[in-house]
Amino acid sequence: MKIDKASFEKVFESKFWKKLKESIVPFESSPDKNKFLNELYDEISEFTYSPKNPRDYIVVNKHNGISRYVPTFTRKDYCVFFLCIKLLENEIAVNRVEGTYGGWTLGNPIRLKEEQEIIELDYVPYNTINELSWVQEWQSFQNIAKSHRDTDDWKCFINLDIANFYDCINLTILERKIRHVIPKSKQDAVTLLFHFLQNWNKKLEGYNPKTVGIPQDEIGDCSRILANFYLQDYDLAMNEIANRYGAKYIRFADDQIIYAKDLSTAKSILFEASRELLKINLNFNSSKVKEFKSKNEFNTYWCFGLFELLRDKENKNSINAGVGMYFEFLEKNIRFRDNSVLKRILTIDSSLIEAKYKKRLISKFLDPDFLAQLGIWHFKRIKSFINNDAEFYTALDELINNVPYNSYHYNLRAFYKKERKEFDLKIIDTKIDQVRLN
Repeated sequence: MKIDKASFEKVFESKFWKKLKESIVPFESSPDKNKFLNELYDEISEFTYSPKNPRDYIVVNKHNGISRYVPTFTRKDYCVFFLCIKLLENEIAVNRVEGTYGGWTLGNPIRLKEEQEIIELDYVPYNTINELSWVQEWQSFQNIAKSHRDTDDWKCFINLDIANFYDCINLTILERKIRHVIPKSKQDAVTLLFHFLQNWNKKLEGYNPKTVGIPQDEIGDCSRILANFYLQDYDLAMNEIANRYGAKYIRFADDQIIYAKDLSTAKSILFEASRELLKINLNFNSSKVKEFKSKNEFNTYWCFGLFELLRDKENKNSINAGVGMYFEFLEKNIRFRDNSVLKRILTIDSSLIEAKYKKRLISKFLDPDFLAQLGIWHFKRIKSFINNDAEFYTALDELINNVPYNSYHYNLRAFYKKERKEFDLKIIDTKIDQVRLN
C-alpha cells in the first residue's frame, strides 16, 4: 500500500490510540507505540499482515433476549481497520441525500478535556471517536424529525429499523460500491480493508473468506462509516420514491422515518422500500416497524416535548416538569422511548431533581433489566444519584451471576477497577470465563 511511514504514523496521533486503552476487554500488555507502529508498517508493506482471531466477543442484549456479538480485536487489527477507513473517508464518509445522517468523518476529533464536557454534550456511545460529531448528527436528526412533522399535513408516520443490519451487509456489494468511488491511487487501501473484513472471524468461520457482515465496532466509527455508505444508493431511491408519493424520508444510521398523508400511501412506500433493501441483501425488522396515525402519537413516541423540557441542564423547574412527564407516560402506558429518556435524565445534575421524583428514578435505575444494558459512564452517573453506595453496589453484585451477557461483566469490571478498588475482580473474571464463547 502506498503510504510513507511519516503519514502512516500521523494517522494514529489522534484520539484513536487513547480509545484503544479504553477497551473494556483488557489487553495483556501495553507496547511501545513507536516500535509497535514500525512493526505494523513493515507487515503491511511486506504483505505479511493477516488478521488474528478476536481476543473475545462482547455479548450484548440486543432486544428481548437476543444476543449481539461485538468482537474485540488485537491492537494491530484495530489499527489496520482504522487506517483503511481513515485513508478512504473523504470518499465514503458522506451523506448524499438531504435528511440522512451518519456520514461524519473520523476527522481530527475534538479532545474532551474533562468527563464533564461529555455530560454537557449529552450522553454519547462509548465506541465513537468523534463525540461532538455524534451529538451534532443525532441532534440534527431529532431536529429535522421534529421540523418535518410540521412541513405538511402529514397524517401518518412510520418508524423503520433494518433487521440485523451490520450482520447482513454483503461484502461483495460493499466492495463494488467502494471501488466505484475510490481513485486508483487508493485501491490498495480497499484491498487491505477487505482482506481484514473477510478474515477477521476465522475462529468461528474457519478459513473460508467471510462474504456477509461487518463487525460491530467496539472502538471507533469504522463500521458505522461503512454501514452508512452501504445505504447511500438506497437513500437516493427512497428519496425519489418519497417525492413521487408526496411524502418525506429521513434516516440516521438504520433508524428511518417516513412521513405520509395517509396510511395507504405510507404502506405503498414501505412496500417499495422493502424491495429496494432486498437489492442490497437487507430486510426490515418487522417487529420494530412502528406506525403512528397522528402527529400526537408521533410526538409522544419521540418525546419531542419531554426532551425539550430536559434540554436546559440548569432550569430546575423545566427539568422536573420533564421528569414528571416521564412518569406520567409510564403510568398511562403510553408508547414512548422510555429507556432513551431515562438515559437522558442521567445526564442531569441529581441535586436539581425534586425529592418526590428522585426515589422513583433510583428505583428505575436499579431495575435489573436496565442495569444489565448499561456501561461505565451510566454506572458513574447512577452512583451520583444514590447517597448509599452499599445499596448501589449490592444491586450490581446481585447481577453478576444472573446476567448471561458479558457486556455487563466487562463494563462492571472496568467500573469497579476505578470506583471500588477493594472489590475482588476475580469474582467477575470467573463469570466472564464461564460465559466466554469457545
